[in-house]
Formats: sequence, C-alpha cells, structure tokens
Amino acid sequence: MASLHLIRNELLRATLSPMTGGRASAHIRPTIAAVYLTRFCNSRCTMCDFWKNERDPNELSSEQWGVIFSRLKAFGVDFVGVNASGEMFTRRDVFDILGHLRDLGLGFGINTNGTLLTSRKAKLLANLHPRQVTIGLDGVGDESYFVTRGLKHGFTKISRNLDNLRNVGIHGVYIGSVLMRENMEDWVRIAEFAHEKGLAGVRFTAFHDSYFNQSPTASGSVYSSPEFLAAAEREIEKLIALKRRTGIIKNSEEYLRRVIDYYRGPTSYFPVPCLQGSNRIEIDAYGNVTLCSFMTDSLGNLVRQDMEEIWESEQHRHARDAAYAGNCPKCFLSCYGEENLRLSARGFAQTFGDSLTRATHLLLSR
Repeated sequence: MASLHLIRNELLRATLSPMTGGRASAHIRPTIAAVYLTRFCNSRCTMCDFWKNERDPNELSSEQWGVIFSRLKAFGVDFVGVNASGEMFTRRDVFDILGHLRDLGLGFGINTNGTLLTSRKAKLLANLHPRQVTIGLDGVGDESYFVTRGLKHGFTKISRNLDNLRNVGIHGVYIGSVLMRENMEDWVRIAEFAHEKGLAGVRFTAFHDSYFNQSPTASGSVYSSPEFLAAAEREIEKLIALKRRTGIIKNSEEYLRRVIDYYRGPTSYFPVPCLQGSNRIEIDAYGNVTLCSFMTDSLGNLVRQDMEEIWESEQHRHARDAAYAGNCPKCFLSCYGEENLRLSARGFAQTFGDSLTRATHLLLSR
C-alpha cells in the first residue's frame, strides 16, 4: 500500500510545482527511487546496445542492495522502481534483492522484458507483492517480436508469461513500448493486445537514439523526415482515440502528441523544465547516484554514503539545476517527459485528467 508520506509528498509536488514553474519540486524530497540491478541482458533488441554488455562481477551484491534500500528508506523513499540497463531476471539472486524491499516495507514495481518469467518465478514474485509489473513489448506476433527484440518465439513466450502472472494473482501488469519506425504498424495493435489480455494498461515512450545505443546512429534524420512524421501522427491519433474509448493507454494525450514535436527536433526540443533529480532518485548497478539515464556522472555512492549527504551536496544541486535549465541531452522518454509536463505550468492543465487518475490510484492503493 502507498504510505501517507508518499501520498502527501507527491500530492504536494503535483500542486505546488506547476504554480512555481517547477521550482517547488526542488524543496520536496523525493519519495520515489529507480534502481538498475544489472547491465546484462538476454535479449537482442535491434533498437538498443544494452545486450552487448558482458556480465560484470563488480555489480552490487544482494547484501549491498539491502544496505542501499535501507539508506533510501531512512531518507524518506517509499517506493522503488526496479529496473535494469539489461534484464533484471538474469540475476540469480534477484528474489533475494526484491526480498530486501519487502522486509523493509518499501513498495516496489519492476520493469522486465518478461521472457524469463516462468510459472515458478511468477509464484516467487507474487509472494513479494509488487505493486506493478511492466513488461517491454514492441511487436505483436513472433515475427514482429523478432524484428524488434531479436528473440525467436518471443511473443509466444511473453503471452504465456503474462498468463503466468495472472494465474498467481498479480494484477497490476502493464506493457511498456517504444514508438519506433520499425514497429509503427504495431503501435495500435500493442495497445489492443494489452486490452484483450485484460492488463492494467500500456505506456509508450519516444525513441531516443543516444539512450538505446552506445554509439548513436543516423536514425534521427529518418525520424524527422516528413514521410515518417505524417505516418506517425496518424498512428498517434489512433492511439488517442483508443485511449478515449478503452482507457488502456496510460500516457497523457499531451505527451503522445508532443512525441511528434520531439521527433521533429530531438536535439533541441525542451518544452518544459526537467525536474529529474528533484522528483526521484536514480541508482546504477554499482550504487552510484546519477541524475538520470543520460546524465550518468556519479553524484555519490550509496554503498559508502547516506542519501542525505548526497542530496545536500553541491554536486547534486548543480546537477539538478543543469537539468532544470536544459543543460542536458534533452530527452523525451515518457518516464521523464510525462512527469515534467505534469509538474509544469505549461503542461499542468493538459495533463490534469491523467494527474487526477494517478492521485486516485495512489489513494486507493492505501
């Protein structure tokens, strides 16, 4: 259940940030953290290079993650999003790590490609009571899945593993999908699949070359071509119509439409201040606190330091100020872009309905 502390802080942030151009968020401590357990992946996604990383024995142990979670809780964090710059279920000790969160009374959600969620693992996960499970999916059908994710029979496996989650009573299951040129014909089909499966929702994110690839390609020119933009705009409007009809799509309409603007000028698009670092904490696979997935310089290390020390440091404050001013790669990933719109003066009114839904969800999860 969401804690009163989390509900209070996030409602306060949602109210005061738009009134102050986002400035108030810097004075409200984050209650949410995102951790990245490993850089190793079992997929072969065509849009990213994460899978090229080898296993690294220097990644944190389960015991070290336990220390980090304790320090996050002492700082005031109530919810942890468990991710990976790869695939979290490639770690043999992943359930030990998640067990630390349960033992500390911290709510958590996970992001996974879903290919390793066997019935046994689904049962183990259900015993830990995650608030939500997000599974990455960029194509409907085995052929489309192979084109985007590089694994044979991947869609069949995902469909079966979604059933595994439902069969053990995990209901807060979402699809996460990237709006790419390669899967544009499947954008609507992915949302329809989530609806037909009875899932909690689907969230889309813009493609960002420098996030998914270590050496960015020239794909930006393709995404900004008039032909692609016209086709993408038509598909976005179909998604919005489906959202209005079924509620299955959890992105705001404002975000979905602005994805087209982002694709027109991905290196300069910065519609509202970025509040990353102020509204949540990110920790990489080595315990480093970073500002976000793009600004990855270490601002401190939670294995050796308390979060209080890192948060109050001049280095962390300067990083937050840099993001606010747009001195950053200017991404429009939904995990950052949606929050920034929701907490801004410019985007508040347009995203109010989605903010109200989010607040209701927090209150009902008590």
